[in-house]
Amino acid sequence: MLTVQPVRGRRMVREFLAMAGPLYRDDPRWVPPLTLAARRFMSPRHNPYHREAETEHFLAVDRGRVLGRISTTRDPGYVERYGDVGFFGWFESTDDQEVATALLETAEDWARERGLTKVAGPYSYCSTQEFGLLVDGFDTVPAAFQPHNPPYYAGLVEGAGYTEAYRTDTFSWGPDDDRAMMERVVARGERVLRSGGFRVRDLDSRRWDAELDLLYELFRASFAGNHEVIPMSRPVFDYNASELKDFLDPRLVRIVERDGTPVAFTMLLADPNEVLAAANGRLSPGFLLRYRKLLRQITGTVVLMIGARPELEGEGIGRILAAELAKVALGRVGGYRQVHTTWIHEENWQSRALVGRTGARPRRRYVVLEKELGPVPGPARGPRGPL
Repeated sequence: MLTVQPVRGRRMVREFLAMAGPLYRDDPRWVPPLTLAARRFMSPRHNPYHREAETEHFLAVDRGRVLGRISTTRDPGYVERYGDVGFFGWFESTDDQEVATALLETAEDWARERGLTKVAGPYSYCSTQEFGLLVDGFDTVPAAFQPHNPPYYAGLVEGAGYTEAYRTDTFSWGPDDDRAMMERVVARGERVLRSGGFRVRDLDSRRWDAELDLLYELFRASFAGNHEVIPMSRPVFDYNASELKDFLDPRLVRIVERDGTPVAFTMLLADPNEVLAAANGRLSPGFLLRYRKLLRQITGTVVLMIGARPELEGEGIGRILAAELAKVALGRVGGYRQVHTTWIHEENWQSRALVGRTGARPRRRYVVLEKELGPVPGPARGPRGPL
């Protein structure tokens, strides 16, 4: 009786978003996303990414019970740069190989029909958003943009014929870690600042639009050759910034300038998960009354992006950026006391070297899996419809 159905209409969107809750009922480390924000993220009317890539969502249903979900993506920019690869994401499933295989095979059929020869994931929806399956660090509380899932997920995906494509790690550090090491990191960064003609400033919130222009330009320049990353378009960049604006403390966005020209940046975010943990996925009246107070009480930060113009490689920019991170972890920026990274690819030696200067060690490990596709089995499916 198991069927996999495309998500159509508001009821199925609600089921898609709600189905993860029962799976994590006994996991105190899972932080439910806000349902309203998740609905906007998967809606073409709100998230401009859906106008740039083709996406679809599916539910696995048995006798009226929703047992799993999955999304699929064909990103034209990624295909042009890296080949005919599609993504699966938003993956959730009961501990049942039949359910997981049915979901993944549906995603594979969808990808084949669009000329794709490989599927990789989970990516929700692409590599500039949440992705990866957690395989180590289940006993740690995730920061924002660090996926969390049951330990059995990797086995289910591998059981459907997927193999490991690569691994990523997240790192965390704070005042209880090696303070002497972090003080040395700060001192080295200050020496480069003095000797190299650099200065560092906060984001100027009074010039929000102009500062977003600057950050976007630095982001594009910094990530132009980054492995697995297609720099996001300006509409997607602006959408993400608007969704996160409450957590973008100007003191946590540091812009490095040389002779008045911006050359590098660190973009940290006050960790939304510390607030979302109190919401339990809902904007209840009680939560809204406490919202501003909860924002002021955040102590953790999340590294969204770090970047520098490639032509400055070898001039000590990495030491300056590492020093800015260490200052946050040492408690020298407002009330913040922790720094958490998002994913760092196993082959991204530049970021690993930067984080390594702080003495941080991997805290949560993720894996991305992939599968080569054969021909379409049976008749093709119907056309995609609106959510």
